[in-house]
Amino acid sequence: MNRIHRALLAALALSLSLAGALEAAEEGRILGTVVDETGAPIAGAKVVLTRAETSYKLEKTTDRKGQFVLLVLDATQEYQLRVDKEGYLPMEGPVKPKIQDTLRLTFTLAKPAPAAPVEDPAAKALEGNAKAVLAYNEGVEILKGGDNAAALAKFEQASSLDPKLPEAHAVIAELSLELGEPAKALAAADRYLEIRPGDVRGLQARYDALKAMGDKEKARQALQALAAADRSLDTAVRLYNEGAEATRTGDLDQAAVWFGYALAVAPEDPRFIKGHYVVGLTYAKSEKAEDKAKAREHLETFLRLAPNDPDAASAKEMLEYLKQ
Repeated sequence: MNRIHRALLAALALSLSLAGALEAAEEGRILGTVVDETGAPIAGAKVVLTRAETSYKLEKTTDRKGQFVLLVLDATQEYQLRVDKEGYLPMEGPVKPKIQDTLRLTFTLAKPAPAAPVEDPAAKALEGNAKAVLAYNEGVEILKGGDNAAALAKFEQASSLDPKLPEAHAVIAELSLELGEPAKALAAADRYLEIRPGDVRGLQARYDALKAMGDKEKARQALQALAAADRSLDTAVRLYNEGAEATRTGDLDQAAVWFGYALAVAPEDPRFIKGHYVVGLTYAKSEKAEDKAKAREHLETFLRLAPNDPDAASAKEMLEYLKQ
C-alpha cells in the first residue's frame, strides 16, 4: 500500500510542476458530471475524448462525485466525447470546448433493459466472479485516490460477490487495520488463510490484527507461525519490535528469542543493533562453552556497529568477564 501512495504523491508533484507550463492562449476545460437516471453520481465511469482524423486521445475516470475535468490545449477544434460505465448504456457525441473558459456538461447514463435470468448455476458463478473482479478493480482505483473507507466498501462488495477471491480478503484485512478495525481485519485475514493456508501476507495481517486487539498470547503464536514461514525484512521488523516490547517489560530471555529471529534475517541492520547486546547478555548467562562463544560474537558485533551506545561500556565489561 505504501508504494502506491508514494507513486501517487510523485505523480501529484509532477502534475503541479507542469501546471504553469501547460497554459496556452487557445486552451479550454471541460468539467463534466456523470449521473444515473435518478440523478445520483456515477463514480468510475470512463471518459474518452478524441478528435476525428487524428491520433489525439485523452482519457479520464469520474471521481466519487461523478465528476471529471479535461484540459484541452486546442479549444478551437471540435472533439468526440464518449462516456462509458459497466452496467450502463454508453453515451457518445460531439463537443466543442470554450477557449479560455470552462464548458460544463452533465451526462445521464441509462441502464439497459434487464437481461433474461440465467438459470445455469455455473454461469451464475462466472458472472459473480466477473462482477467481483470489477468491484475489486474499482476499489483499487478509489484507493489510489486516497479514500480508504470508500475503497474498503468496494473490496467488501468484491468479497461478497466472490468469497473465494483471496486478494479482496487480504486488502480488507490491511485496510481495516489502517482504519482502526482490528476485529474485522482478523476475520478477513482468517478467510484469506482458509483460501491460501500458510501464505505470508495472511500471516502478517493476522499477527498485526491480534496485536492491535491486545491478545498477547494469540499474537505471540501468530508471530511464531510467521517467523517459521517467512524470513523477509518486513517480518524481521515485526519480530524485533516484539523483542523491544519484551525488553521494556524486563523479559530479556523472551526478548532475546525475538531478537534472534530478526538478527538471523538482517544481522547488521541499523535498526536491530541493540538486539545483539540483549542476545549477547542472554547467552552469557549460560555455562555452555558454545553459548559463551555466541555471547562474545553478539557483543563484539554490537560494539563494532554501535561503539558509542550507552550500553557499550557494559558490553565491554561483559566481554572481559567472558574471557576469564
